[in-house]
Amino acid sequence: FFSEIAPVGVVGSFIMDKGEEAENHFSFKHHYITSAMDSDVLAHLFTAIRQKRIVTVMNLSRRGETPRENRIIPLKIFISAQTGRQHLIAYHPYFNLIKTFRVDYISDVKLLEVSARFDELRNELDLMQNKMWGVSVNRNAREGGRLEYVTFTVKIKKGEEFIINRLEREKRCGFVEKVDDFTYRFSAAVYDSAEMLPFIRTFISRIKSRPPSSEYL
Repeated sequence: FFSEIAPVGVVGSFIMDKGEEAENHFSFKHHYITSAMDSDVLAHLFTAIRQKRIVTVMNLSRRGETPRENRIIPLKIFISAQTGRQHLIAYHPYFNLIKTFRVDYISDVKLLEVSARFDELRNELDLMQNKMWGVSVNRNAREGGRLEYVTFTVKIKKGEEFIINRLEREKRCGFVEKVDDFTYRFSAAVYDSAEMLPFIRTFISRIKSRPPSSEYL
């Protein structure tokens, strides 16, 4: 199970090859084996984060054909439970920004010296996560940034409390407010509301009302 589902699953594969065959007690709900190709990159990035090191990476842009070298400070790895896509959140000194990099576009990770700013930057990212629905980071997020405010009201019927339970479970940085016994309001202030669309669509048949347009804070 570890060999196929976890980052750096090669560790689980090695243990499985060396041990005795055991009964499999797991089944897959979401299975993203394509990320196995990035295990070596992830292993180096995790090492850099644990040791608080600066790294150089070759990054292939979606708009270009030639990879470019980037000197960055890796801060966190985000892995989507919906798509399996893996992203690195890192500080880019040249742009003085915390940026997002797709792991499958990264190669040739080289560990350099320890960064004296790692803890400071990691704390900044932790605060920014309060306004991040996914991995999108506003260019001015470190200075507060412009926030997009999303709100919608959900209507349920008697016996459909599971809808509200799911709303509470998956709200991330949002808030759920009870209007009455059958009406609940969801709201969130985020850097990029477009990331919320797949989540919002799952409630579309139950949405009672929404603002006529996006609002900004």
